Amino acid sequence: MSEKRKLKKSLLVRLDDEQYACIINRARQRDITANSLVRECLAGALSPSDTYQRIKPVKAYSPRTPPKPEYIKELYRLRESTAELCGALVQYAIRTRQDGHVMAHEEAEKLIPDVRQAVLNLDTLRRKLERHE
Repeated sequence: MSEKRKLKKSLLVRLDDEQYACIINRARQRDITANSLVRECLAGALSPSDTYQRIKPVKAYSPRTPPKPEYIKELYRLRESTAELCGALVQYAIRTRQDGHVMAHEEAEKLIPDVRQAVLNLDTLRRKLERHE
């Protein structure tokens, strides 16, 4: 459950640049949000220490970093290799049917839809990654 839904009351506190920087730096050192740090300090100053234990500090949010271009290139290569595999599998299915290898043909035909779906999934993943660059 989010911090906003658990904690419904809020206060506006005005700080100067130095105070704000101090709170932000200390929160970053502990890898928690500035709000969690301020709540912890207030709880320690106003009430017994066990009161704060009910509200755990919220881990600091770190924005998503875009994927590295080399990862996208590798994804392209993987997609192309998978598409080639699909083509080879189709050719194998054709050849086994022509040669009368019924069991091998059936097995190849069963695999083709899964490999095609893998190609489509890789295309979808590539599009999603490219939007986040």
